[in-house]
Amino acid sequence: MYEPVPIKAMDIVVCIKQVPDVPSIRMDRQRMTIIREGVESIINPLDCVALEAAFGLRDKEGGRVVVITMGPPQSEQALREGLALGADQAILLSDPLFAGADTLATSHVLARAISKIDPLPDLILCGMHTIDSDTGHVGPQIAEELDLPQVCGVNEIHMDGDSLVVKRLSDGFLETARVTMPALLTVTHALCIVRDLPLASLERAFSKSEIMRWGLEDLGLNADEVGLMGSANRVSRLHPPTPKRQGELVDGDPQALLDRLLRKLEALSILDEQDGNE
Repeated sequence: MYEPVPIKAMDIVVCIKQVPDVPSIRMDRQRMTIIREGVESIINPLDCVALEAAFGLRDKEGGRVVVITMGPPQSEQALREGLALGADQAILLSDPLFAGADTLATSHVLARAISKIDPLPDLILCGMHTIDSDTGHVGPQIAEELDLPQVCGVNEIHMDGDSLVVKRLSDGFLETARVTMPALLTVTHALCIVRDLPLASLERAFSKSEIMRWGLEDLGLNADEVGLMGSANRVSRLHPPTPKRQGELVDGDPQALLDRLLRKLEALSILDEQDGNE
């Protein structure tokens, strides 16, 4: 076992995303993108885990937690929830030209915004994936944009001087890695339990807390780097998954159930009647 060495206070950025609650997801068939306006939304569950992990590290090491998101103006609600949970600062990246971005364009905007934070954060935390698109691309792409070391799918984090000792499950094996900061980690549900949102803190966050807002010009980006124009992926069509076969639950005497199963197999021509009588 290693002995942790005290370090300076940490600056942590947590990237969150406001996602449609799964039952209310609707698609824009013209642009082949998710419709977010007017849809009930929540903070992506794994991003809440990343926030909780950031608060735990801050409580032990000191420092601050900055929560950041890219999205339409309504995404401010997710940031205010992050502030209510305990974040020290919130940044909203919103511009009409950001709409329709794929993971590449999204990570480009997020990376540019993070690079503008002074001082540059020691640690960036992201959920391993989101429930709306489930690609798992944004975290690693931010790390590549910022030229940072990264570990994905982390379920344990320890501090050791200016390094992180992290663990993750990979192909059935528990891997342990040492990462020098600044670094980026994506996290899993196994990392920690998310605290309940205090109603009093939520009221203060919505009434008093200020949120920084950055758009295209604030980040020094061009229109062809963001949104649909800056996206490398295009969705050509959407179709529902193949329906699963319906199952049948039965109970009763084992011999009677066996006879019923044999008759079913014979009716489906899976089993010959002669074979069933052998």
